[in-house]
Amino acid sequence: MSDAIGFVVVGLGMGRHRARMVAKTEGARLVGVADLRAELAQRVAEELGCEWHTDFRTFLDRPNVQVVWVMTPSGVHADVAVPALEAGKHVIVTKPMEVTLERADAMIAAAERNGRLLAVDFDMRFLKGAWQIRQAIADGMFGKLILLEGRLKWFRSQEYYSQSGWRGTWRYDGGGSLANQTIHLIDQLVWLGGEVAGVEAARIGVFAHDIETEDLGVAILRFRNGAMGTVLGTTTCPRDFYAVVEVHGEKGGAILDVNGQVRWFFRDESVAPPEVSPPFANSAENMVAALRGGASLVCDGREGRKSLELLTAIYRAAQTGQSVSLPL
Repeated sequence: MSDAIGFVVVGLGMGRHRARMVAKTEGARLVGVADLRAELAQRVAEELGCEWHTDFRTFLDRPNVQVVWVMTPSGVHADVAVPALEAGKHVIVTKPMEVTLERADAMIAAAERNGRLLAVDFDMRFLKGAWQIRQAIADGMFGKLILLEGRLKWFRSQEYYSQSGWRGTWRYDGGGSLANQTIHLIDQLVWLGGEVAGVEAARIGVFAHDIETEDLGVAILRFRNGAMGTVLGTTTCPRDFYAVVEVHGEKGGAILDVNGQVRWFFRDESVAPPEVSPPFANSAENMVAALRGGASLVCDGREGRKSLELLTAIYRAAQTGQSVSLPL
């Protein structure tokens, strides 16, 4: 393990899962974890056999740390990522990349200025089904693309928002059901469908929670390739119902859920889905391969910015009642 890539995970909500992922990834070593809650940081460190601190900056001058994985609330991603990049560390940041394009751009600039890698962790990009659908589109198996949809109907309690202190706020969550949950599907839309020309219309609202952002949002998109698109994301459903990306063209299509299950449908029933698999299992494995062998990042900073740009355009269209053209 002397040549293993050293990781530090900052923020131990969902970050606990990512810390465990690093610990299990060949070629990676979990050097430490950081969280403002000392008891939580100590507990995770004891579980995984690593160091812990309440201040992530403690790790930035450590030569055995090459990668900082940012799992804090969305609105403070740049506050961790930029100092880490300036200290010469590579960075993986959880979704969404940040809450504003300006803060995302500051992260990209810091990475490029310091010659460091910046990855955005969209785990649906590591699903076999997503790679199969992308290949099917590239091979023309669906024919001319007509419609791409991202639909999420989940349940989140009021306690989910109230107890966190940051969820459902513009400053730290960057939005509500669209920004926190549906962003995975929004990323899939731009990854599969290509550039979005504009948001034709959008609406957001609060229907079942006491929050300042939305618990239901809908949007109509127009892709540069001529296809239409829709986004629906809500945390008002009585239970977690489904979260899917659906794509179809003249000849066929597919429905992918967040667990990786795919339903294929072709006009010609003899057509079989393409056999292709993702090159990496997750962002940790991808980063190790990038640093050891020069592999490409599945989602780098500029790629990760695209979903934030589309999300920003959806909110702008909803707030102004006007269509919004991209790029912003």
